Amino acid sequence: MRQTTEAQRWASPQLQGPVPRRDFDALFGHVLRPQGAFAARLCDVGYDPGSPRDHYPLEIWRAALEVARHHAYPQLSTPEAYRQLGRHFVQGFAQTVVGRVFAAAAALIGVEHCLARLPAYLRAGRSDMRLELRALGPCTWLALVEDPRPLPDFVAGVIEEVLTLTDVQPSVEVETQSEGRYTLTIRWEPAAP
Repeated sequence: MRQTTEAQRWASPQLQGPVPRRDFDALFGHVLRPQGAFAARLCDVGYDPGSPRDHYPLEIWRAALEVARHHAYPQLSTPEAYRQLGRHFVQGFAQTVVGRVFAAAAALIGVEHCLARLPAYLRAGRSDMRLELRALGPCTWLALVEDPRPLPDFVAGVIEEVLTLTDVQPSVEVETQSEGRYTLTIRWEPAAP
């Protein structure tokens, strides 16, 4: 009897899902560029960098991030590795046509307007996530995130890198985490001259 690989199992159309190819392209195609054992392990979990599909189930995205954490940052703690992957994701996205426009606009519209647009950008890549932002005071916002499979440090890295596009020095801290929810405190200071 022939065994089904993980990649074959996820290739089924009914398991195609909410994560678009552009998210994989941003991280793996533009920044990490996996080869050798790294690329082979990605194939094992259902993502073939040499033959990408239009959409992937969330489970493959999560598995691919875990493979990337292991291969790209084996020396870092898991939270710090995911934060770095989030930053790299934005760096890769900024190399796409849409991302270049976003990066140029971010510098012009400023940090608060950029933050206010984040929920819409997030929904474009992950329709199963919800992000609500609240201003707490000068240079301090709170992010309330609903995510069925949370990776708060990845999202913290994404937000930090987005804010660097606005020419500030950001810091994003994971405050609380529970089943499918977490909060982040977002702070920033103007960049040093």
